[in-house]
Amino acid sequence: MAEIVLGMAIPHSAMLGKPGETWIEDGLRDRRNAALCYRNETWDFPSLAEARKDEGFTDLLTVDELNARKARCDAAIAGMKAIYEAADADAVVLIGKDQKEMFQEISPSLAIYSGAEIYNGPPQKPVFAPDHDVTFPGHPELARYLLSSLSRQGFDMTEVIRWPGNAWMGGAKIVPHAFSFVYHQIMGDAPPPSVPVFMNTFYAPTQPSMHRAIAFGEALTDAIRAWEPNKRVAVIASGGLSHFVCDEAFDLNIIDLLGKGDLPGLAEIDDRAYQSGNSEIKLYAPICVAMEGTPMTLVDYVPCYRTEAGTGEGMGFMAWVKD
Repeated sequence: MAEIVLGMAIPHSAMLGKPGETWIEDGLRDRRNAALCYRNETWDFPSLAEARKDEGFTDLLTVDELNARKARCDAAIAGMKAIYEAADADAVVLIGKDQKEMFQEISPSLAIYSGAEIYNGPPQKPVFAPDHDVTFPGHPELARYLLSSLSRQGFDMTEVIRWPGNAWMGGAKIVPHAFSFVYHQIMGDAPPPSVPVFMNTFYAPTQPSMHRAIAFGEALTDAIRAWEPNKRVAVIASGGLSHFVCDEAFDLNIIDLLGKGDLPGLAEIDDRAYQSGNSEIKLYAPICVAMEGTPMTLVDYVPCYRTEAGTGEGMGFMAWVKD
């Protein structure tokens, strides 16, 4: 049996590639957003700012405070990279989502890339890629094995055989940003063979519920463990926590549930809370399942704000390391 030696959950925000003092610039699009998700409701910016006016976010938008929070994020990324490198995985199953980068004409609920090569590089932003083209090894054998096993377990999987053009990258065949961040920032552009797994968290009507994400995690875990013996596998989720409205209370509850391995608690949360950027929290479910019984390490949690309405992103850096 293969051994799952590492689980990780890490954000992939473009804010992580900018000086903290510039995060306020990202808030400009929040001010134009009439569909900000917060506490199971949809808000325009003025209404959200009025509702949260007494929470003191203006005091968190100083240059010193923004830069201090960015420094904490940088340290957390470095810590996650060190944990990843120490695990010495033979293969990685990397779970993320597509945000209409690859899937323009279809919207698969669950998909796996089975190709032999994975591409990154310009014109992707520097936080997501090096300044030159790179090609990483896929893992066709493991990918097709997972597709077959998951199908037998009742999941209607989509196989991505060749990369479609990335619409965000002018049609270049570059991996979506949820994946590229991990390849670049955590794996140092030198990953072992890996399998990108796509879960459509963003777009109705093909979004899996948290219940379904947990069931998928159970099937995926069983499949990985039944794979080749003496293989060390890392499972990594790229996304979350709360965004594009940063909600510390919500995030801390999610972190607590993950730390306790409380999958029913995650499933009991109203599905309206798992929308917009918050939907990426569903990607954590397979990691929590796979690492059951292994203590979670919270490397850091950094709420990163960019407007007086509390918009921004909750950056959670979590790892599960098997002894």
